[in-house]
Amino acid sequence: AAVGTNGVVKVIKDLGLREPYNGAYPLVSGEIAEDFTHYFAVSEQTPSVVALGVLTTETHVECAGGLIVQLMPDATEESISQLEKNIQNLKSITTMLSEGKTPEDMLNIVLEGLQPRILDKIDVKFECECCKDKVQEALVAIGKTALSQIIEEDKQAEVGCQFCNSKYMYNEEELLNILKDM
Repeated sequence: AAVGTNGVVKVIKDLGLREPYNGAYPLVSGEIAEDFTHYFAVSEQTPSVVALGVLTTETHVECAGGLIVQLMPDATEESISQLEKNIQNLKSITTMLSEGKTPEDMLNIVLEGLQPRILDKIDVKFECECCKDKVQEALVAIGKTALSQIIEEDKQAEVGCQFCNSKYMYNEEELLNILKDM
């Protein structure tokens, strides 16, 4: 009820191309996991299961977690059936976290009978890799005419990263060097 259904799931992916991929798809239920599952089906056309859970008290979050399982293109009917069976019997994420289950435990439950192998582990954190040099690509992308106009009219420019909201200032000398390098 807090999320509602009058809105969109907005996804921004940096695929290493000139511009990040932006997608927006309408909310279908207001349940975040269901709305992400819908996003994967509609946008990426990848059959997916998304499960999320948050356990809160009046003052703080006790635990929170989730999982996304996506079929590989060469998934067999047998594997799909096994996965569907496992998902049907899956306890809620909140329950599993409350029971002390680790991500590895949940992986083994969801992929029981499918011989999962953990290939790598990394800590999850938000970390933008932007820097002044990378963000300057946006100034290059606007072209010589627009950049010349900014130099002439404003003598400086502020460029923001759309991922972390960091702001980078470029003075007239820096802008002239960028223009010269173009």
